[in-house]
Amino acid sequence: MTSWTRSTVVATTLLLFALAAVLIRPDINSSAPDPHLEASVPQSFGSWKMLPNPLQQISVATQGATSTDQPYDEVVSRTYVNPQGDMVMLALAYGKNQRQEVKVHRPELCYPAQGFKVMSLQPVTFTGIADSASGKNVTGQRMVVNARSSAEVVSYWIRIGDTYSSSPWQVRWQIMKEGLQGRMTDGMLVRVSQRVSPGEDPAPHHALVESFARDLLAAVPPATRSYLVR
Repeated sequence: MTSWTRSTVVATTLLLFALAAVLIRPDINSSAPDPHLEASVPQSFGSWKMLPNPLQQISVATQGATSTDQPYDEVVSRTYVNPQGDMVMLALAYGKNQRQEVKVHRPELCYPAQGFKVMSLQPVTFTGIADSASGKNVTGQRMVVNARSSAEVVSYWIRIGDTYSSSPWQVRWQIMKEGLQGRMTDGMLVRVSQRVSPGEDPAPHHALVESFARDLLAAVPPATRSYLVR
């Protein structure tokens, strides 16, 4: 089988699966409970306190899409500071109903759309950030982006139902499997980041923002934690 034939078979198979998912798409379950992130995520925890005037963050929303095409029902965007003056930006974005055409957007796509260049992107299994049900450490991405004279170190994970994946194809596959079984799954983006000077070693900054994420998970109510890490 030639490479062209293999590509055609794969593309055709994916198209048929996508068509099947559309034909038996489940009804949107708008009765699912809301996480109420704005109220349930604390403004201070551990050594961190929320700044009343947060730094402007890269938007998690889809550029140019209509309100009905936005994948999020709740978005929280905050900046926290510790006694040492370290500032960490937190972005939480939750969508009740993930579909192939409307789903959580990956930061490595959102940042370039808003003027940043992705300098590095690496999959990671986060130490000490565990899934509530299985106890396994959550997988996500570490990213460094540059724009003119500024840079940002980003760590994030995306949860689709009970799945965490650094691969957009695995996310699509999970959504399709849920759809074929008549279920509409939810999705959550947890993004923590810090502004740095271009060329700085990102390792200590990744360590800091991920330590912040661990402190956050320890501080939120159990019901809220189950949305951040299922």
